[in-house]
Amino acid sequence: MNLLDLFPIQALGSLEYLNLLPLFTLSFGAIGSILVGTHKEKGHTWAFSLSLLSVLIAFFQVKGALFSSDVSILQETLIFSPFTKTLSLMILVFSSVALIVTRGQDKKEGLLSEVYGLILFATTGMILMLSTQHLVFMFIALEIMSLAIYVLVAMRRTSSYSAEAGLKYFILGGLASAFFLYGSSLIFGATGSFELGAISNFLSAHPNPSFIYFVGLGLVLTAMLFKVGAVPFHGWVPDVYQGAATNITGFMGASVKFTAFMALAKISQNLVFVDGVNNLQWFKSYIWVVAAASMIYGNFVAISQNEIKRMLSFSTIAHTGYLLLGLYAMNIGDHSSRDMIVYLFFYALSNLGAFAVISQFEEKNQKDLTLDQLAGIGMKHPFLGGLFTLFLLSMAGIPLTSGFIGKYGLFSSAVNAGEVPLVILAVLTSVVSVFYYLRVIIFMFMKEPTGEAVTYQGLKGAGFAAIISAAATLQFGLFPKAVLSFVKMISK
Repeated sequence: MNLLDLFPIQALGSLEYLNLLPLFTLSFGAIGSILVGTHKEKGHTWAFSLSLLSVLIAFFQVKGALFSSDVSILQETLIFSPFTKTLSLMILVFSSVALIVTRGQDKKEGLLSEVYGLILFATTGMILMLSTQHLVFMFIALEIMSLAIYVLVAMRRTSSYSAEAGLKYFILGGLASAFFLYGSSLIFGATGSFELGAISNFLSAHPNPSFIYFVGLGLVLTAMLFKVGAVPFHGWVPDVYQGAATNITGFMGASVKFTAFMALAKISQNLVFVDGVNNLQWFKSYIWVVAAASMIYGNFVAISQNEIKRMLSFSTIAHTGYLLLGLYAMNIGDHSSRDMIVYLFFYALSNLGAFAVISQFEEKNQKDLTLDQLAGIGMKHPFLGGLFTLFLLSMAGIPLTSGFIGKYGLFSSAVNAGEVPLVILAVLTSVVSVFYYLRVIIFMFMKEPTGEAVTYQGLKGAGFAAIISAAATLQFGLFPKAVLSFVKMISK
C-alpha cells in the first residue's frame, strides 16, 4: 500500500478551504514571525506582534465558520465540525495567553525571537490533532506539535537545567512517538484500517480481535498516557516543568495537556470502550488503575515539595488522574465529553495564570522558586499575591472559582456512571491537595522572609495575562451557565 492509497488526492471546494484557512494563517504567521524576528533591534517586537495577530485572525476565522456544515477532508482524515472547531478555539485562547506571557519573558531569559513562531507551529499541530480521526495523521500532527515543544523547552540556552529538560523530553517523547506509530501499524494489521470510526465498526462486527490488536492498542495507550503525564509514565514531568522557561511550562500545562487528553479520549472511545468486545476489559481496568495511581501519587508527593514549579508539576499529575476518571466515566456513562472539556478548559486558564505570576518573581535562568522565597510577597505585592491565591484555590476546586465548577461536573458524571469508589478516592485526594495549595498561600501572606528576597521583574505581558486568566477564572466560577450550555450543545 502506498501513500496515495492512505491519503487519496481529492479536489477541495470553497467550504474545505474556508475551514483550512486558520491553519494556513497560523503556518504562514509562524514562518513570517521567524523571518521578521531576525531584525537586530526590533525582531522580538515584530515577531510577537505578527504571531499574536496571526492567532487572533485564526481565532476569528474559526469563529466565523463555527456553525457551518460539517466538512470531511481526505475521507474523514480531517473533520471540521462545531465540536472540533470549538476545541480549536480553546487552543487558540491558550496560545494567545501564552504569547502574551512570553512578551518580556523572552528578553529576561534570553529566548530567541523564534519562540513565537514555534508556539504557532505547536498550535497548528494541536489543531490538526484535534481535528483528525486517522491514526497516521494523528501521529503527523503529534510530531508537528512535539518537535516545536522540544525546542521550546530547551530554548534557555544559558541554562543547564533547560538543556537537560529538553534532552530528556526529546528522548522520552521520541520513544513515546515510536510506540504510537508502531502500535498504529499493528492495529492496522489487525483491523485493516487507520481510521478510528472504521476500527470501532470492525471491533463491533468482530468482537474477538487477534492478539496483535491488543499489542498495538497497548503501545498506543502507553504513548498517549506518556503525553498526558500519567503514572507510571510521568517521570519527565517534574524535570521538564522546572527546566523550561516558565512561560513554556504554562503553555505545556495548558495546551499540550488539553490536546493530548482530547486525542486520548477519541482513541479510548473507538479502540477501548467498544460495546460487545469483552476482551477489552483488561484495558478498561488499566485506565482505572492509572487514574487511581495518578491521583494518589501526584497529590501525596506534591506535599513534600518546597519548590513551586515542581509542586505544580506533581499537582498536574494528580489532575491527570481526575481527568482519567472523567475519561473512564465518559465512556461507560452518557458518552459525552463535555465535563472533561470544561474541566480541561478551566484548569488550563488557572494553570496559565499561575505560571504568569511565577514568572514575575523568577531571576534569569533560575530553576525554581522556593516557598521561603515566596514568604511575604503577598504583603509586599498584594495584587499579584491575590491573583496567585485565586489560581491556587481554583486548582484546589474551592467554590466560586471555575475549578470548582469543572471538578464538580467531572465528579458528578463519574457518580452517575457508577464509578463511586474512584470518585471517593478523587475526593479524598482533592482534600490532600488543599493542604499544599493553602501552604503556599500561608507562606505568601503569613510568613516573614527568612532568606534572600525575590525581585519583582515587572513583566507587563505576564501581568496582563494573569489578569485575563483571573477574570476568566472568576467569570466562569460565578456565572458558568453559558459556557456549560454551549459545551453541552456542541459535544452531543
